[in-house]
Amino acid sequence: MQGWVILALLLSLRVLRSQGQNGLAELPVPHGLTLQPDLPTQTLSLTWQSDSSLFDIEIFHTELMNVVLNETVAVKADPVTGQHGWTWLSPSPLECTSHSVRIRARNQQAVSQWSPLQTIPGSDIPEMSESNMYPQDKVVPVGSNMTFCCIVKEKHDFKEIMYRGQEMSATRLSRRTYAITVTNQRASDRTGTNVVCCSPSLTLTGTVVFVGYPPGDEGLVCETRDLASAECSWDKGRETHLRKKINRTNYTLNGRVCSEANEGKSWGCSSKVWEENWSLVARNPLGTVRLTDSAQLADRVHLLAPANVTAVEVKAWNATLQWSWPVAAYKKLEMVCQLQLISHELSSTRNYSGIGLSSVMLEGLWPDVDYTVTLCCGSKQAFWKWGDVSAPYSIHTKMDRPDALDVWLWMDSSNTGRVHWKPLSERKSHGALVRYEVSQSSAEEDGWTPVYLSPESFSYPIILNNSSDITVAVAARNPAGLSQPSTVTTPAYRADSQLSVPELLGTNGKFDLSWQPNANASRGYVVEWVPTGCSGLCPVNWEKVPESDSSFTVKPDSLKEGVRYTLSVYVLSTGAATLLQRWQGYSQEMIPAQSVGELSANQTGSDVMLSWKDTAMERQRGFIRGYTIYLANASRLDLVANISNPERRSYRVKGLPLSSYKFIVKAYTSAGEDPGSTVAIKMEMDTADMLFVGILVPLAAMFCGLILISICCYKKREWVKKAFYPEIPGPKVPGDWSSSQGPLDVKPSPHSLVHIEESPEWNFSKKGLVPVPEEEEESENDNIEVDTDSDEPALLKYYNQVVGGGSRSNHVSDSSGSSTASVGSTQTEITYTGIQSPTSSQGVCVGGGGYRPQVQCAAEPAEPQDEFEAVFQDDGLNTGYKPQCSWQLDSPEAENFSGSLGSPTSVTSSQFLIPESSEEKPQSSSTWFHSFLSGKS
Repeated sequence: MQGWVILALLLSLRVLRSQGQNGLAELPVPHGLTLQPDLPTQTLSLTWQSDSSLFDIEIFHTELMNVVLNETVAVKADPVTGQHGWTWLSPSPLECTSHSVRIRARNQQAVSQWSPLQTIPGSDIPEMSESNMYPQDKVVPVGSNMTFCCIVKEKHDFKEIMYRGQEMSATRLSRRTYAITVTNQRASDRTGTNVVCCSPSLTLTGTVVFVGYPPGDEGLVCETRDLASAECSWDKGRETHLRKKINRTNYTLNGRVCSEANEGKSWGCSSKVWEENWSLVARNPLGTVRLTDSAQLADRVHLLAPANVTAVEVKAWNATLQWSWPVAAYKKLEMVCQLQLISHELSSTRNYSGIGLSSVMLEGLWPDVDYTVTLCCGSKQAFWKWGDVSAPYSIHTKMDRPDALDVWLWMDSSNTGRVHWKPLSERKSHGALVRYEVSQSSAEEDGWTPVYLSPESFSYPIILNNSSDITVAVAARNPAGLSQPSTVTTPAYRADSQLSVPELLGTNGKFDLSWQPNANASRGYVVEWVPTGCSGLCPVNWEKVPESDSSFTVKPDSLKEGVRYTLSVYVLSTGAATLLQRWQGYSQEMIPAQSVGELSANQTGSDVMLSWKDTAMERQRGFIRGYTIYLANASRLDLVANISNPERRSYRVKGLPLSSYKFIVKAYTSAGEDPGSTVAIKMEMDTADMLFVGILVPLAAMFCGLILISICCYKKREWVKKAFYPEIPGPKVPGDWSSSQGPLDVKPSPHSLVHIEESPEWNFSKKGLVPVPEEEEESENDNIEVDTDSDEPALLKYYNQVVGGGSRSNHVSDSSGSSTASVGSTQTEITYTGIQSPTSSQGVCVGGGGYRPQVQCAAEPAEPQDEFEAVFQDDGLNTGYKPQCSWQLDSPEAENFSGSLGSPTSVTSSQFLIPESSEEKPQSSSTWFHSFLSGKS
């Protein structure tokens, strides 16, 4: 302690010396400075005596002499005591370290010397060596700033300070003290906010701070429950976050402590006596709230709940309830009661009133239904609020016979149908159904024939006769009895194909129907909708419409998307229902569920004919609006055609080159296209085209070849002529041919012997040379072998006769191999005319050895042939000319060569030398090709 005093004296001396050196004007030094700390509020109160009113004040952290305050303040002296007083709020707890204070007086011209330092010790002085942390259990409002300090135990080191588990930046205040500052603190948790100081030796020191709000209570209301006492309640308001008992909000009502509210069990106070004015005070460490209320007793009546609610009498359609009150004063109070009636199908509220009301009759109930009843009441004269609600009470009403059924008869053919009825709800069945009774009657039958069906059945088949309509009655039975029968007369059957059924598209999943009113609709209309094409047990739906309405909306809950429905409107009258109007449509169209069927592709020349079948109606899921045809090319689809006519199911793709193709056909509705059917085809040469090309190409090739050959031959015609058709020298006749014609004396050829005879007389009936029989020579030469190498001529006999101009002969060109001139010494060429061999009646020429000229073979049975028959005995003589002899008179060749016969010719030559007459020009045997090669036209 002596060390601290000596240190303070030294500081004072140094300050006085510095002031004397500066030469400041001397003012009286304030004296009697005292320090009074207030640790909970972290305030330091200063008092001193001085004649001045303006002072300089300095405050230090004593150990390190850090200045924490240097301020000039104006403080007036207390008129009674003459002392000056001033209070300082420390930003950090005063326990953190020692604080030293000095003061001096000031005026406009001078200042006094500093007063001696006054020091208040902190908890970090050597005498207090334990570790500690400040402040402890401090309560502050949300959003405030706060400084925490940690005093480390003597001879221990400091490590860190954690706030809400987060390390904070610390500042050193003294040798053992470290501090952190937290700004804008948020509300604490239930147990407060923890601040922990740690040392390297794991020694922990901590504190808790409670950050919260002042009281926020509001809305004080006082009421009576028993018409004598009072119960006051209020709203708590916002949470204060101060849950520790010493920090909890305390309440007082009209000066009396509200123990239940202070303990947190409720937010109300009670008083045994009604007081018209009420005052509530709510207080916690952060603030205080005052609430007030005033009211008359009759205006604040809050009744208790009715007790002992019971049902005195329960019937099928009504029941009687009664209850009691726990407060006797209620029997004289005019009240109104509210009854809540709840069943699984409905909930209703009913109000009843009376003085001391304790029983009511419930009407309009439904048979065989469970009801739950709750009840609450209030003052009717000055209604404040409904009282407490009674405990729930259950009632089960008795059974009654069912309501009449909603019946409809649907015809699926001209003589068959089904009667349908809708199941009864629990409210309409009035009890568990036992069975259904179906009966039918016609004009031909008396009485009804009943059929009993189980409660799970909702339709029954009907078979009609052709003579009259049938009336069907359906009733439901439960243990209480049988319902009124519902009757329906069979309507006339109208198939869809017999009517012009327009298309109908739904909107938002529903159908909006309208029709022209009908004067015969005395009992209204029936709207029926059934899936199109359905037969047998179909889901038939119908609704009955009053005769005053001519429109109806089919709701989506009875429709399915993508299903085609047939919707019909029937007129109900005294007889059978008659069809008024019919539609077909979809409530919501979808893309077809199935692709087109049986897609095929057939080649027709360079075209492809695509054909397919329509999708089944139940798989269409919308009206087919048309078809799209695509050509699949690698990874893309090229549109080929869009067929907008849904009735057309074929398409011709024209002008396709030979290749492989893949076509996709898709049907589409207003919702989109189906997945599509695919067909592939390979284009090949058509059979007719191949046959045409197979014939035409060879002909064209042959024709082109002939043209090329002709061109070549034309250019080489001289060479061809020399090679294939050499020039034949013309005949040269020596001597004088002007003399008259006579027998020729010709030396026989060395290769043939000709025997020349003169006929003494000419037979003009013959038309040519007639060979003479040489029987003698034949007999003589039978055994003579002809020597072809011999120079001796062979013997040939003929008549040299002249054939008249009118004679008919054939000119034949000899084609034998001899082409040289006449042989023999005389070198004489012999010409002759009209050589003709005799023919038989059959026109057959018989030749033997030796010379055989070309002859005309004709059948002339009227002329004798025996004496002109030439017989050649030696068939072995192959030498000499052997002409063709099988021509007939009717042969075209015979006519062509008729001009050549009879012309003079060389014996050994194959060419005719001289035509028969100048009038007849012999027909050349050469062809057009020969002329072409020879260059003649």
